[in-house]
Amino acid sequence: MTLRPFRPRLRAGLLTLLCLGGGGLGFSASAAAQTGVAACPDFAPARVILDLQIAPLRTDYSQSIRQLAQKPGRRPVAGRTANSHTLGLAAIQYNQQWQAGVMTASLGQGRYCGAAQTLTVTFGYDERTVYVARELPQGSCIHGEVLAHEMRHVTVDEQLLREYVPVLKRRLEDVVGRARPVQGRSERQVMAAIEQPIKAAMRQLMEEFGRERNARQARIDTPAEYERISQSCNGEINRYLGRV
Repeated sequence: MTLRPFRPRLRAGLLTLLCLGGGGLGFSASAAAQTGVAACPDFAPARVILDLQIAPLRTDYSQSIRQLAQKPGRRPVAGRTANSHTLGLAAIQYNQQWQAGVMTASLGQGRYCGAAQTLTVTFGYDERTVYVARELPQGSCIHGEVLAHEMRHVTVDEQLLREYVPVLKRRLEDVVGRARPVQGRSERQVMAAIEQPIKAAMRQLMEEFGRERNARQARIDTPAEYERISQSCNGEINRYLGRV
């Protein structure tokens, strides 16, 4: 009865490149003179900045049962059959973006060194809509039952997001905290090496978040819940399904 598109949009990039001369970063001029290539400077530890995003919740009662059944991105729901009807839908569009501010330094001899200084992550839901099929009259008992069911999904999404934010921040702080300055033959090579573990960590974290979300939502969409709603309001739903 309830399907929730889960369409992550993954966007990642390096926000800022600060190219500073070696002397300005304080590494040893004598070491540079002896070896021709200076050691990496002591970069400041990277900071993780997390921006939580929760879009306002919209309601839409204009879509038909048939239109709701055709919404893209639907996940399989236990207990659904070919004859099932989609009476309501709690749809979200999930979004995560990250930007790394990187500082680099020239070491001489065509070598560069760099480290992330900031990691800014925007995470959350940038679109949220609850649908109830237009065949169910607003104010009717069955409309209220379906709406209440969909709002349970909304509550689960909000609760999971609040729980996951500190986990996300802690895991990313661990990633950037373990990272060491990177050397390379060009600034581009240095930046790519800095970006790689961040991308891998974000991918893993988002996959974990998606699995946990699906598991929690599945606890609401059960055969028993579908049966309860179909029998609620003295079987009022049968009056409207004949119009489909």
